[in-house]
Amino acid sequence: MVEKDFWIALNLIPGLGKTLFKRLLDFFGSAEKIFRAKEKELRQVEGIGERLAGEILKFDPVKEVEKEKKLVSNNGARVLISTEDEYPENLKNIYDPPPVLYMQGEFQESDKAAIAIVGTRIPSNYGKLAAAKIATGLAEKGITVVSGMARGIDSIAHKSSLDCGGRTIAVFGNGLNVVYPPENIRLRNHIKERGTIVSEFPMARKPDRGNFPARNRIISGLTLGTVVIEADEKSGALITTSFALDQGRDIFAVPGNINSPKSKGPNLLIKKGAKLVEKAEDIIEEIPLYIKNSLIREEEKASPKKKEFSEEERSILAAIEPEASHIDSIIEQSRLSPGKVSALLLSLELNGAVKQLPGKMFVVF
Repeated sequence: MVEKDFWIALNLIPGLGKTLFKRLLDFFGSAEKIFRAKEKELRQVEGIGERLAGEILKFDPVKEVEKEKKLVSNNGARVLISTEDEYPENLKNIYDPPPVLYMQGEFQESDKAAIAIVGTRIPSNYGKLAAAKIATGLAEKGITVVSGMARGIDSIAHKSSLDCGGRTIAVFGNGLNVVYPPENIRLRNHIKERGTIVSEFPMARKPDRGNFPARNRIISGLTLGTVVIEADEKSGALITTSFALDQGRDIFAVPGNINSPKSKGPNLLIKKGAKLVEKAEDIIEEIPLYIKNSLIREEEKASPKKKEFSEEERSILAAIEPEASHIDSIIEQSRLSPGKVSALLLSLELNGAVKQLPGKMFVVF
C-alpha cells in the first residue's frame, strides 16, 4: 500500500471526521504511521478517545481499501487526496477541505470560474424558469455550474447547463455507488459523461441527513459564489450560503414573491446584503477581472452571432407578459392568425427565446 491508500483507509473509519483526520496526520506525519501506532500514542491526539482509538486499531486497511478500490473501479471513478496537484484549487483554499475526494469525470482548469446554484426541492414555475435562465446564461459564458443533484432547483441547474453545451459539477451527499435521488439516474449519467461528479464520502455511504451540511460546504467551496433561488428560512440552501460567507465567497439571490414562503430565504439574504440577481450578467460582473477576461476571449472564439428576430417574432415577444401569457392573449395582442402565432412560438421556443409552460402559457426566456 502507498500513502494515498492509507488516506483512503483513514477516511473509511466510522466517526472520524475531517478535523480529527487532520490532527492525526499533523501528529504522526503520515497516514501509514497512524495505522502502525499503539493505543497510547493515538490517545495523545486531542479528540481521540478510547472508542476511536479502538476503531483505528481494529481496522484492516489492506482488506478494506482493496474492497473500496474495487467499488471505485467498478463505477468508473477515481480518488483524489488534497495533496495532489489535480485537487481543485478553489476547494483546496477553504479552511476545511475534504482530505479525500471521490470523482467521476475530470476537473478542468476552467472550473476555477464556477458558480453554485441552489434552492428548494419543490420550485414554482417562476423558480424553475429563473434557475434554467441563470444556469443557461452562466454556462453559455463558459462558467461551470455547481449544485447538489437534489430534486428541484439543483437538478434544473445541472440539466440547463448541459442542455446548452456547458459544464456542471454535481456534489453528492452520499457515496458514488449509491443512486440518489433515484429518478435522477439519467441526469447523473449525462453529468458523468460531460461534467464531473464528486463526493467526500466512501463509495457505499447512504444519503444520511447528517451528510448534507458537509456536502453543502463543498458546493460553496468549489465556487466563486453561490446563487439562491427559492428557499424557505430553514432551507439547506441557506446553510450553503453560510459556508460561502465563511469561505469568503460571494452570495447572490433571486428575489421572489413576498407572499410566497419559498421567497423568504432569498429575500432575507438580499436584506442582509446579498446581491440581487435577475440574470446571469448580474453574477458575471462580480467575477474577478482576470477570470472574466479569459471567459470573454473563449466566448469570442466559440460563440456564434446572436440571432436577429423578424418583425413578426418581435411582435410575439412584445405580446408576452413578464409573468407569462396564454396563447389566446398572444394571438390577440400580436394581431396575427392563430396558425402563424403557433408556428412563430414553436420557432422561438426552438431558438431558446421563449419557453412553454403547462396550460398553453408562454414566457420570454
